[in-house]
Amino acid sequence: MEQLYAAIRAATRIPADWQLVVDTVVTDLSGKLPTADDVLRAVPAEARQGSDRSQVLHVEPDGSFSVVALISRPGQATSVHDHTTWCVVAVVAGTEYEERFSLDEGERTLLLTGTRTDQAGAVSGFAPPGDIHRVTNSGTTVAISLHVYGTDIARIGNSVRRTYDLSIAV
Repeated sequence: MEQLYAAIRAATRIPADWQLVVDTVVTDLSGKLPTADDVLRAVPAEARQGSDRSQVLHVEPDGSFSVVALISRPGQATSVHDHTTWCVVAVVAGTEYEERFSLDEGERTLLLTGTRTDQAGAVSGFAPPGDIHRVTNSGTTVAISLHVYGTDIARIGNSVRRTYDLSIAV
C-alpha cells in the first residue's frame, strides 16, 4: 500500500487545478493497484465481506489527500451524492456501476447524464462541480474500490458535500 500512497503523494505535490491533479493520479495509478488481499488486510475483519461505511486507510500528514476503501456487497449502492473535492476511484475487485446526474433548472429533479461499468483495474476520477453520482455493486461478488480524495478525511469526516433525495427523470 505504501507504493500506492507514494504515487499519489508525487502526483499531488505539483501545484495544479483539480482536474489536472485527477488526471495525473489516474495515470499514475493505472496498472499499479494493490491486490484485493492487500486492501482487505488493511481493513477491520468485520468489514471484509462488505460494509455500509468506507474504511479510512491513509490520511496524508499534511492533509493533502486521503485514501479510503469501499467494500460493498452485491446490490449495495451509495446514496446519490457529490463531493467537496476531487476524487479518484480505482476498482480493485468486482464490478461497480456508476450513474452520473445533473440537476434540472429548478434543482428539483435529477437528470441522468451518463453511466459506466467498471471492472477490476479500472481507474477514473472527477472534480467538482458536476460530480453528482451513485455507485452500485452490480456484480455477484464483494466489490472493493479505493477512493482517493483531495482532502483530510480525518478532519472533515467524509468527502460528501451533500446527498440528493430527488426524483430521477428517466
